[in-house]
Amino acid sequence: MGIDRMEDHTPTALAVVLHDLAWLLPRTIGTDPDPGQILPASELEIMRLLVRRPGLNVNETAASLHLQPANVSTALRALEARGLLERRRDPDDGRVVRLFPTTAALAHRHEQELAWGAALNQTMATLPNTEAKRLLAAAPALRSLAAALRRDAFERDRVASDPADAD
Repeated sequence: MGIDRMEDHTPTALAVVLHDLAWLLPRTIGTDPDPGQILPASELEIMRLLVRRPGLNVNETAASLHLQPANVSTALRALEARGLLERRRDPDDGRVVRLFPTTAALAHRHEQELAWGAALNQTMATLPNTEAKRLLAAAPALRSLAAALRRDAFERDRVASDPADAD
């Protein structure tokens, strides 16, 4: 059965649509015309993570994103040079450095979200009104789905980092 013929109301159909949207959205809406503000994918993913979970260390960040610590360190240096990230010593263990988005990063994220909303609004204006309303009404359920997926990923990462905890 082809994707286009898949039943609309199945988890598989929803997964396919969400995957397609995850690929399309960053390429089609809210793209910043200032090349200095566009983050490479790895840096964007790191910032998304640190906005949600500030205070991770390099290894925790790498594990959460399934990236090599050396690649994360390279991206962190670039984010720090852009003024989007700050490193702070862990107050309980001075050997550990914790990562935090800066005020500028949070402001940039807010501006980015507003741009995404404006661009998506323009695209949604081309849809039938009932479709646009249904999409907006789905936002809370999609947010809950994202939270559940994050919990699942966090649990998988926790078990993978310490298999003894799986029991």
